[in-house]
Amino acid sequence: MFGLYPAGSNWVRHYNATATARLLQQDLVNHARFTAGIFHQPFGANRGAVLAQRDSCLVLTDSTHSSQPELVVVPDVEMQNLLWSFNSGYANQWSGREIKVLTGCDNWDSVLRRASEQFAKVCDDVQKAVDGALVKPAPAAVAPVAACPDPVLSASFYNDDDVPWLPSDYLCDSPIPGGAPCDL
Repeated sequence: MFGLYPAGSNWVRHYNATATARLLQQDLVNHARFTAGIFHQPFGANRGAVLAQRDSCLVLTDSTHSSQPELVVVPDVEMQNLLWSFNSGYANQWSGREIKVLTGCDNWDSVLRRASEQFAKVCDDVQKAVDGALVKPAPAAVAPVAACPDPVLSASFYNDDDVPWLPSDYLCDSPIPGGAPCDL
C-alpha cells in the first residue's frame, strides 16, 4: 500500500498495529512528544495519511478507520528530498548555506547523523506504541527542553554584509510625474 518513497527503502519502517489509528495518535502525542497529524497525504493518494510527526519524521497510516491499521515511519517531505539528492549523487546541488538553513546542520555528515538518530528514536517510540508499552515519562525524569535557536537567525554567514548590485538609476524618481496613466 505505501510503496517506495524518494529517500529509499533504508528510510522506511513498517508496523502492524492492533489499536486504532486515533488511539495510537493519542498515545504518541501524550506520551512521546509527537505532534498530531491531520491525516493529510503528503506523498499523494494511497501513500499514507499523516498520523503524527516528530523532528523530521512522519508516522503514516493506511487507514483512519481500521481497527488494525498498518503504519509506516518515513522522513518528512523536505528530508526525503535531501536524502534523495544525497543518495542519487546530487548532494553538490545544495550549498552549505542552504543545508544550514534547511536542517540547522553545517554539512552532509551532520545531516545524515541527525536524520539517522531522529529516525531511530521515532521508530523506537512507534514500536512501543504499537506494542502498548509507551508510557508517559515520570516528571522527574524529563529533562527541560532547551529552546533551540532559529538556525537562520542565530548564525551569520560570511557574506551577509554584501549589498546586491543595483543599477545607478534604480532609486531615481520616475520621469513621468505621478506615475504612468492607466490608459497606456
